[in-house]
Amino acid sequence: MASFGAFAFCRLGSSVCSWSKVVARRRKLVSITSVRQVKNWVSSMKRDLYRRRLIQGPEPDRPRSAWLNWNYEAEIFAFGKRLGEEFDSNTLRQAFRHRSFIEKDDQPTRNQLALHEPDNEELASRGSQVMDRYIKGYLRHHYPKLPEEGICAVHAYLTTDDTMTYIGGNLGIRDLILCQEFPPKTETISKTLKAVIGALDNDQGTERVNQFIQDFILAQLIGKDINEIWTLVNPMGVLAGILEAQGREPPEPRLTRHAGSSTVMAVYYVGIYCNREMIGEAPGETVSIAEEMAARDALKRIFDTRDNQPPLTFGKKIPIDLAKQNPALAEYTSRSLKELH
Repeated sequence: MASFGAFAFCRLGSSVCSWSKVVARRRKLVSITSVRQVKNWVSSMKRDLYRRRLIQGPEPDRPRSAWLNWNYEAEIFAFGKRLGEEFDSNTLRQAFRHRSFIEKDDQPTRNQLALHEPDNEELASRGSQVMDRYIKGYLRHHYPKLPEEGICAVHAYLTTDDTMTYIGGNLGIRDLILCQEFPPKTETISKTLKAVIGALDNDQGTERVNQFIQDFILAQLIGKDINEIWTLVNPMGVLAGILEAQGREPPEPRLTRHAGSSTVMAVYYVGIYCNREMIGEAPGETVSIAEEMAARDALKRIFDTRDNQPPLTFGKKIPIDLAKQNPALAEYTSRSLKELH
């Protein structure tokens, strides 16, 4: 009797297992057929559309004003609010009006536009003067011992067309410029940013425009080594001239230590000594490279541009003497530092 019950249980279990397999198989079929609702012609159509797109090429770059939801007046208003500045709408509109936008029309229309809607040449010239004066004064305030050649080199780096175009593009100037060509050239974007600075100086005054230059132009120096921006030629000769002007002995390079000289990963440390005092030290792949880098390290200590210098000041009003200038490099080699500072 027990064997009969076990047999019946086994038959029942096998039937249940087979039935569950049938149900699972049917569910699988149902799930497959439920998502299969794509017609046979869809894949061929998509391939044909993709081929046509490759033949047509990429979509041409269109100005933002080509879209239907473009509102120039609203964009001009929003531009000043994004920067946190209060512009006069007419002045800001003039800052974005390039000369090519007026010259593209015929002669009567051009004369009328020039009379009622002038271009941004005057504002760009004003902004360039304000920017040059404050950038140099800011750099002289933070680097009082850096020669004037270094100040001019850093100023030239900050005011290049590429740097100004990068800043203007991130501020959204590119879409607001009224000019003949598209996309605008780097010179056009750079001039427009200078015109915006001139417009801010005209509407808000010196304090606000100096803060704007500090926040957007001078902030490009964050993470940059000022000694790499201004590259000295013949640093050992310059160092020797400065030491001679101070009445000290000429620099004496000495090999302090080295490692792996017989391998491709050789490193040499050279120290510059003057009056038995180390005034600079640096490593290099060869002895000559290490000697040059050590001379540059000594000049960093003289000009106070070392890597451990305090960071630049941002977000604060700085009392700057705009009329003061740093001594030129020739003055360092003709007089002592005590006479210069």
